Amino acid sequence: MPQARNTFIGWIVLIGIFSSCTQDRKNSESLWEVPESAQRRSDPLPVSETHLMEGRQLFQLYCESCHGASGRGDGAAGQAMGSQPADLHSDPVQSQSDGVLFYKISEGRGIMPSFKEIMTEKQRWQLVRHLRNLGNTQTVADSTNIPQPLVPELSITRWAKVAPRAVRIWESRNGNYLWYATLRGEVYRLSIEFPQVSEKMLDVEAHGIPRLQGATMWNDTLYLSGNTPLNEGKGTAGRMIRVFWNDEGDRIEEVVFTTETYGTTNTPFDHGWSALQVSQDGQSIYVVSGSRTDHGEVQDNLGAYPYSRDEALTAKIFEIPIQSKKLFLPNDLEKLKAMGVLFAEGIRNAYDLALDKQGRLFAVVNSGDYDQNEDMFWVQKGRHYGYPWMMGGLLTPQQFEDWRPDPTTDPFLNQGAAAWPDDFYNDPDFPEVPEGVTFSPGIVNYGPDADNFRDPDSGLIRDASELGIGMTTFTPHSSPLGLVFDRRDQLPGRFKGKALALRYTSGQRSVLMQPFTQDGEDLLLLDLRFDAGKNNFNLHTYRVAAGFSQPVDAVLVGESLFVIEYGGREKGGNIWKVTFK
Repeated sequence: MPQARNTFIGWIVLIGIFSSCTQDRKNSESLWEVPESAQRRSDPLPVSETHLMEGRQLFQLYCESCHGASGRGDGAAGQAMGSQPADLHSDPVQSQSDGVLFYKISEGRGIMPSFKEIMTEKQRWQLVRHLRNLGNTQTVADSTNIPQPLVPELSITRWAKVAPRAVRIWESRNGNYLWYATLRGEVYRLSIEFPQVSEKMLDVEAHGIPRLQGATMWNDTLYLSGNTPLNEGKGTAGRMIRVFWNDEGDRIEEVVFTTETYGTTNTPFDHGWSALQVSQDGQSIYVVSGSRTDHGEVQDNLGAYPYSRDEALTAKIFEIPIQSKKLFLPNDLEKLKAMGVLFAEGIRNAYDLALDKQGRLFAVVNSGDYDQNEDMFWVQKGRHYGYPWMMGGLLTPQQFEDWRPDPTTDPFLNQGAAAWPDDFYNDPDFPEVPEGVTFSPGIVNYGPDADNFRDPDSGLIRDASELGIGMTTFTPHSSPLGLVFDRRDQLPGRFKGKALALRYTSGQRSVLMQPFTQDGEDLLLLDLRFDAGKNNFNLHTYRVAAGFSQPVDAVLVGESLFVIEYGGREKGGNIWKVTFK
């Protein structure tokens, strides 16, 4: 490992955190070419419930994040712009021979990884067996299990059933309704008093955002953000819409901003325009634009956008005057700065934002496919938070000319990752750190929970609090989101005035997270304490509930937290009401 990287990591520990490849396969548009000998192969395993069970476990671990819990191609990680995983129940998939399925699992192509070096031949046949049995398999998402409190101060009840692919939940100003939105652009309203009654308020034709990821309400005005496809789906533009209803009940839609077109990537790394948060004074609205790459590598969408990495419009947080109309955001960093709309840079994918009671902005951020920690930042205007050169307090190795991607020598590489092997490569053209830029650090977490990390010296998994140190910030690959603060000190006991966050990923069903923990899909209590000496926060994290199924967002209403689940493509998820006793 390069000396520069080790030196920097050692410095981080002291302050409290404790082959090259080509782009050819990624850029190939050719169809699968399966040898005839492979097509003729048949499943050699005997009939056995053990093979079905182990095949199901392999699917959950390696395939579910993209293909979805039931195999419908609706896993949240696979819903990026320009790439849609196959519906494994479909006739085009199920009509293929066992040998073809085995070959494709083994060899991979494009964003579908190869598993021949990860699974044994027997395991790959077990996975084929599971694919054949999908129609008879009950998934975790199909179950009726109720999430369980891990502390006595909580109770959890199912509050409502929601449409598939839910991504956001929020409340109206008068507190009479909860609203939620789906990734495909539907907006629903539920009565607090009668949640069994669901009213569809908007669909994509009303606002023109077919990939909707951001939603909030301010003074009974609805704000929505997301992406619109352009250039036959190879390009995209960000978009924010304002929706309100006048005294006569007529609905009025106004464009807040649109952006210049930029390229998508045909990978799971197109995070798009997402989280929204209105400022404390109500004069502006913060909006996240996630990265278009995993860690700053070239992603050119099959050659449509040559040499493209991240753009001026991506991996940033913007501050938009809330009354803006038809604002146009160019894909030019200096012009964005001159417009005064650029709030913070270097943030990979802050899928959720929230204000504390002093009006300070916080973000929870997920890192890439390398074993870097997930971040939590106190986000301040004009700061740079390190992406793509740093995530989770750890430097990205691809920026060093002498780094070679080899999982046998670099334990931070996981061969089950979507970015492996195509997107980790020796990259002498990796951009230099901008001149004069100093990276602002993440918040240090002192546990006792969500604080496992990979030791940069030994490569082993460590528990920071057991070692008596802190780490920046959460266990890798856990996808923190659903951040809320008890801004009015309404919660009782140790929850009063604190923050809460969800972890979307489960260590039991994620090949990336599993080496670190079996936990996840849980609710975390965040105890943030300001440290004047370093002008940042320290954090203690506690697991207080578990057993959700892909929890994606939360809203705090009085003394109750409402947690909404993603819900896949067909069945939909739940809203759970967490009551603080």
